[in-house]
This record gives sequence, C-alpha cells and structure tokens, in this order.
Amino acid sequence: MKKLIISSFALYAFASCSSSDDTLEQDPPVDPITIVPTKLTEITQDNQTYVTTFKYDGTKLLESNDVGTNEKTVYTYSGDNIVKTEDFEGNTMVYMREFTYINGKVSAEKITNKHSGTLVYTKNFQYLSDNHVQYNEYTSSTYNPTTGVHSNVKFTLYDVYISNNNNLITATSTYEAQTRKYTYLYDGQNNPTKNIKGFLKINFLLSAEGDVAGNNLLTMKSTYTGPTNGNTSATSVHTYNNNNFPTKTVTTYTSTTFPTNSHTFLAEYNK
Repeated sequence: MKKLIISSFALYAFASCSSSDDTLEQDPPVDPITIVPTKLTEITQDNQTYVTTFKYDGTKLLESNDVGTNEKTVYTYSGDNIVKTEDFEGNTMVYMREFTYINGKVSAEKITNKHSGTLVYTKNFQYLSDNHVQYNEYTSSTYNPTTGVHSNVKFTLYDVYISNNNNLITATSTYEAQTRKYTYLYDGQNNPTKNIKGFLKINFLLSAEGDVAGNNLLTMKSTYTGPTNGNTSATSVHTYNNNNFPTKTVTTYTSTTFPTNSHTFLAEYNK
C-alpha cells in the first residue's frame, strides 16, 4: 500500500508539472538579423569615457548621438542604401558624406568638411574584382584662414583585398615615398554593426584599422617603410553574448613610436 501511494503521488506530481509547463509562455527566439547596437562605450587607458547612442527605424539607422556633447550624425537612406550622413555640432552641419552606388557598392564618396573653411573632395572606389578595390583617401591640404579656401589637396592611394563577408584581408597605402602594409585577422562572430542597414557598405573601408567589418577584428598588423620606418599592431580580446555579438572588447595597441596602451569597448543591443 505504501509503495502504491508513493507511486500514485509521483504520477500526480509528474502530471501536475507537465500541465503547468504546458501553460508557461516561452520567449520567442531572437531573430539574429534584427539585432543592432543601441549604445557603444569606449574607455581609454586613462579612463576617458566616450558614449554613443543610436536611434533606428527597424534596422535603418536614423541618427547617432555622442553623449555629453551637442554632436550627432544624421543618416539619409534611398531604399536600403545610405546616401548621405551629416555631422552636426549643435544646429550647425560641419561634415557631410554623400554616396554614389554602382551594382550595390559605393563607387564614390563626396566629402564636405566645414571644420575650417570649406573643404570639398571626392573619394573614388575602383573595384578591380569583387575582392579587390582601390581608392584615394584625403591626407592633407593647405588652408588659407583669410579666404577660407583649401589648396594643394593631397591623397593617399589604398589598395585593399577584402573577403566575401566584408572583412579586410590585406591593404597597402602609398603616399609620396611612404608605403604602409596591413594584414588582418578576424573571428567568426557577429560585428556589432553587422545588421545596421547599409552601414558596412559606407564604413568598412573608412579606416585602415579594420574594426568595422562583417566579423570582429582579432589582430591588425602594419609595417611602414620610406622616410620613416616602423610598425604598429592592434590585438583584441572579445566577450560574446548568447547571440554571438561582442559585449566587451579589450584592444591593445602597440607601436615602435608610441607606448603600448589599451582601450575597452562595451556594446549594448536592442535584444
């Protein structure tokens, strides 16, 4: 009889638990392509903190705001492509990027820089293949504060090889007699900006640092030769969430010219 009571009680408990579990509401699975960053924080080695927040319409970026300042960037789309970004200080537009596309890729970027006078120039992107691109990057100019005019504008030529998932593989920059070669290594996880509509198209070639890409940068190494010689590197260690996006990145920078230092980057997401 005792054994029967125990068995009956166990059966009742099992049935009760099963019934209770059936009525629980479970969270729906997260669609990974809808995950976008809402806040990015950079902490420098000397504890300076810089925070950027983001506003969206779905996964289209409307604007980013530098917290603690009166600065923001406003984004304009045509379809799924970003065709213009405008940087504001207060109500004054100080920097604008305008994009032209061919076959879904940026072919030209017109820059209007109003920080000192007005400097206007165009970066042209020439795709030699799907994985090989060359472009010119502004390097310097001579500014006349009396007239507000820039002259003697000089550019650096970049020759870049990229992977099919928008990671940099190698890059070479040439400016006058100075040459710099870069190599990159990435993880297989999601970059924080990966799902922002159109963002990688306009920014993955923005910097030779290689940190805006399809995946997350593990190492960047560069060697420069010419009038000056040396090397630099950046090595990153990432902490990921359950959706394989980094929530914390510690990047250590080394150089033959400057002391080694580290920055910490924190990322928060919409889900």
